Amino acid sequence: MILLDTNVFVIDRFFHRDERYEVNKRFITALSEIEAGFCIFSLFELCGISSFNLSLQELKRWSYYFDEGYAIEILEPQELYTATAADWFANFSAKMFELFGRKMTWGDAVLLKTAEEYEVDAIVTWNKKHFEGRTTIEVLTPEEYLER
Repeated sequence: MILLDTNVFVIDRFFHRDERYEVNKRFITALSEIEAGFCIFSLFELCGISSFNLSLQELKRWSYYFDEGYAIEILEPQELYTATAADWFANFSAKMFELFGRKMTWGDAVLLKTAEEYEVDAIVTWNKKHFEGRTTIEVLTPEEYLER
């Protein structure tokens, strides 16, 4: 499984004139044949970013059916249903602060936490530098992934 970053979807939805749009679109189209996931917290981050461009109704519709529109699996924290809320939050917070110690933003940290929990094969992002040197998981751009 690969895990996708929000920037792949931001370019797809809002930046059709971006120089990376065409290769990004080819990658998005290939998702139907790839086992790919997207972190639930990344979906919330994407909704916040998108709130500047979408009405509340469009935003809700997009987020509720996101996995159908993009042929990906929305990944929830694995221990969410096996621990008490207090234990889950304590463990989650401890891991997030460990990742913040690697000099990561919230969005990158929750993505990496999910990638490590699910033991993904690769993280696909246009911002490789945000993850390099912070994980042993392979980090690829959509273009590099397609060239494999």
